[in-house]
Amino acid sequence: MNIIAIGGGSVSEGATLAIDRELVALTGKPNPRVLFIPTASQDSPDYLVRFGSAYARLGCVVQSLLLWSVDGDPEVAARKIAEADLVYVGGGNTKAMIALWKELGVDLALRRHLEAGKPAGGLSAGALCWFRLGNSDWPQYEGIPGVNTAALPCLGFVDLVLCPHTRDEGFRMAEFREMMRDIPGAGVGLDDCCAIQVRGDEYRILASEPNSVGHLLFSENGQVREQVLPPHEDFRPLHALRQGVV
Repeated sequence: MNIIAIGGGSVSEGATLAIDRELVALTGKPNPRVLFIPTASQDSPDYLVRFGSAYARLGCVVQSLLLWSVDGDPEVAARKIAEADLVYVGGGNTKAMIALWKELGVDLALRRHLEAGKPAGGLSAGALCWFRLGNSDWPQYEGIPGVNTAALPCLGFVDLVLCPHTRDEGFRMAEFREMMRDIPGAGVGLDDCCAIQVRGDEYRILASEPNSVGHLLFSENGQVREQVLPPHEDFRPLHALRQGVV
C-alpha cells in the first residue's frame, strides 16, 4: 500500500505541486498512466480539464473515470483502474462518492490496485476515502442546518481517522477536536498543502508550502491531546502514530 492523502489546495494553480511530483515519482515511470476519479464532484467537466492540464505538465498520460455517466459499469471501472499506474481521487462529496463506489465495486478495484503495489492519492474527499473514518463536510451537501462536518465511515484501507482543511476552513479543527472526543485513538488533521504518505506500515508528512503541517489528535477517556506533525523526509512507524506517539 502506498497512498498520499492531501489535506487540500489547488492542483491547477500549483499549490500542491511538490506533493504531486512525489505522487508521480512513486510510479517509477517517466510518462505514467494516471486515472483521475472525480466522483465526489459528480464528474465536474471543469475539474477534469484543470486536473488533466496540471498532471499532463508532469509528463502523465491522464484518463478519467466518469462513474456518473459513461463509465458507470463495474467492468469498465475495474478495467480502467487495473490499467492505471496511479489513481488520483478528486474532492467533493465524500459520502455520495463512497456510496456509488460500493454500488459499482470500485472500492474492491481500488484495493486490488493498491495490493498490486501501485500508488494512489487524492485531495480532500480524495484523501478521506482511504481511511477508516473521516471528518467530512457531507452534512453541508445534504443541507443539514447548523452542522458543518460529521464522522463518515470510509474505505478503511488505513486504520486512522483523517480530517482535511484543518487550517484553511475555520470550523474544521474545532469540529474535528469535538468529534475525536467520542472516538478513542488517533486522528490526523491536514492543513491545505500538507499530506500524509502511508507506505505499508510506515508514514511520513509532506508539505508543498511553508507553514503547512499535520496535526495528531489522540483521544483517551474523552480527553483529546494534540501535537503538531511537521513535515519530515524519513518514514516512521505507523503503529506508533496510532498509539499517539510521534
